[in-house]
Amino acid sequence: MWMGAALVVACQGEGKDPSSSDGASEAASTTSMMSSGSSEAVTSLPMTTPATTSIETTTEASTTEASTSTTEGPSEPTSTTTGPPPVTSVPVFIAQGHYGRTTISCDDGRTWIQDSSQDDAVRCFEAGLDCDHNAFAGRGIAHGEQTFVLTWGWGAPGSLVRSEDAAMFETVLADTPTFADVAFGNGRFVANNSPTQISDDLGKTWQEGGPLDIGINTRAIEFFPHDGGWFVVSGESGEQRAIVRSADGVTWTPATTRPPQCGGYVIGMAYGSGVGIMVSGNGHVCRTTDGGDDWEHVPVTDNLSSPPIWTGSEFFVYQGATLHRSADGASWQSEPIAPGDISIGQVARSPEGTFVATNAGWMVWYEKQRFFRSEDGVNWEVLPAEAFAGSHPIYFMAHGQVAPGAGCPAE
Repeated sequence: MWMGAALVVACQGEGKDPSSSDGASEAASTTSMMSSGSSEAVTSLPMTTPATTSIETTTEASTTEASTSTTEGPSEPTSTTTGPPPVTSVPVFIAQGHYGRTTISCDDGRTWIQDSSQDDAVRCFEAGLDCDHNAFAGRGIAHGEQTFVLTWGWGAPGSLVRSEDAAMFETVLADTPTFADVAFGNGRFVANNSPTQISDDLGKTWQEGGPLDIGINTRAIEFFPHDGGWFVVSGESGEQRAIVRSADGVTWTPATTRPPQCGGYVIGMAYGSGVGIMVSGNGHVCRTTDGGDDWEHVPVTDNLSSPPIWTGSEFFVYQGATLHRSADGASWQSEPIAPGDISIGQVARSPEGTFVATNAGWMVWYEKQRFFRSEDGVNWEVLPAEAFAGSHPIYFMAHGQVAPGAGCPAE
């Protein structure tokens, strides 16, 4: 077991220059997350014993007396009471932060529980603690088939962990190189480094995938379910940028068309309605309509503070208290959110339409940390202080189904 309890998810430090050559990574999204209980059918089984029965039958023509001795076996059930079917999965939001932090929400984002880290007493970026560069830096979350896989560590040996209930985590790879992020698609988890690591048994075992052949730091990874599916990876070191893609996580090829802006300061990717987008903290979007081979640069604003979300009909991405939305990733409209004094940072959405987020900014953690909830992505509720623990910075959020267990109970 990894730390014997829930880990808390972490991510890159905001407000730092991601293009610097010191290897600090930018937050990557994505694309996506219990205690147990079950109901069982109750069957009444009446018991019988051997019996001797005297039967007298009378008709108009004759009277027959018969003494019959029979031995009977157990009778068939005479009544059955059936309850609801057993609960096999429950929804959960999970957040990953620095210094090994994870926390989850079992009630649709209203409260956050199971908050833990390597050390709740220390403070990131205070007293010389560089949480961006250590073995407990949160690097990414992926969800697939009721399993979460998280990657930890940047610039120091890290690890990959998995959980089937979002509370108890098992370390499946230790002392790893830096995995900048992790993604799931077509039944396969892919951890983002060169060479990649892949798992076809929901993160239980891993094997080497293939080299990215980009020669620079890897950053974000996402799976685009386009024409059979493509894993897309961005890379960045200094002024160098790269985008590569792969159908299997093993054989990688560079994008045919990549404008120079695409691949820099990547804070997340999303896919919907045949379009994939890559969002930059510098305020632009790069879009692709062929699964990541050809990219187009789309200016949106001067900076963006959140990864992108696909709602089922639109892309959402935030600039503090401003929502930018687009149905195709090419034409964008902007509108203010409410309340107007909040800033949306890391964000996730459930398939049912609930958004959760934390506040964006540098050194806005601990007493200044905030969690938000919304049912439309426009009107937000600021959760009361008692609904979460103010702790290490959050850099990734995700939603998914898991087994009822130590994390979230069956309802």
